Amino acid sequence: MQVPKNAKIMVFGDSVPKGIVTENNKLKVLDDNVVNLLSKHYDVEIQNQSVYGQTLKRICEKGLIDDYIKNIKRKNKNIVVLSIGGNDADFNWVEVAKTPNEEHKSKTTVEEFTKLLNDTITKLLKKKVTVILTSIPPVNAERYFDKVISKVADPKKVLQFLNNDKTNIYRYQEAMNMAITKCAVKQKCKLIDFRSSFLMCRDYDKLLCEDGVHPNEEGHKYMAKFIIDQINNWK
Repeated sequence: MQVPKNAKIMVFGDSVPKGIVTENNKLKVLDDNVVNLLSKHYDVEIQNQSVYGQTLKRICEKGLIDDYIKNIKRKNKNIVVLSIGGNDADFNWVEVAKTPNEEHKSKTTVEEFTKLLNDTITKLLKKKVTVILTSIPPVNAERYFDKVISKVADPKKVLQFLNNDKTNIYRYQEAMNMAITKCAVKQKCKLIDFRSSFLMCRDYDKLLCEDGVHPNEEGHKYMAKFIIDQINNWK
């Protein structure tokens, strides 16, 4: 599939498409991030509305999709990429640590996320906007717990909530990713599933930053190559 020259591409996402990486416990934006690499490859402008910590719930509450729809021009090939979900699957770990024996829900429940995503896609499709979804890069639960969660909340209390199983963090994220996949199938949208590709790499940890969440520079190059190969095979 060729990307039309009149394509107006908008990305609504979180810190991954934003290009956030961590080095020595500091955040920075990677110049050669996946969005910029794709923009250069296809010689097309991509408006990147990705924000660190962004959730689908917040996008909807702020009316960002409604504002986008009001300003689209019909003459263009309008494409929206929704690259979201990782933060929705995350928890308020400070609150979890306060009451580890109580039930806590992720920032957006899977049920709420599914409804919001389906509603968002439906709005865009009604306006003849092409919608592309992306999967969530896999998290290294052990590294995320040690490098991030333990720095903001009592690790013993959080581990108590997790039933002494850090891999629960991965499973929460996997459930959210499955919701994205189901929405793509239901709405007949293209899905860029770089998550599966990451998982098939036996050393995929080398594609992640020290925090176990954000793809590093090599990870962004890996995602860009995967996306280009996938788009080339689309009809």
